[in-house]
Amino acid sequence: MLFLADPNIFVPMVEGLRDRGHDVFDVKEKGLENLSDPEIFRMAQKERRILVTMDKDFSDILLYPPGEHYGIIVVKLYRLKVAEATRLFLDAMDDIKPEDIQSNLVIIDRSKTRIRKEKLED
Repeated sequence: MLFLADPNIFVPMVEGLRDRGHDVFDVKEKGLENLSDPEIFRMAQKERRILVTMDKDFSDILLYPPGEHYGIIVVKLYRLKVAEATRLFLDAMDDIKPEDIQSNLVIIDRSKTRIRKEKLED
């Protein structure tokens, strides 16, 4: 899968995704860590990448409705050591089907993973 890691994603999380065979564009590696949220979002959409972030602003479905983007994963693993947060993140990612990520909002926290899917019309 194609991912874009925003500046607040830990390096070991990026490395773990790459170790699993994913293509990850890390904005920090490219010197783009000062981009605004809208710029990061536009970049992810332009490159057809799933945005991976710890920024809870991206969980606002009014601003980022499921079905209108390539996918957003919000990692809510705060106040944990990097190694523990990375382990929980990668364990959750191993359990999620790719089709549950595409165009959806995925929220990963300590106790569960929630998936907010596109609302289909009747």
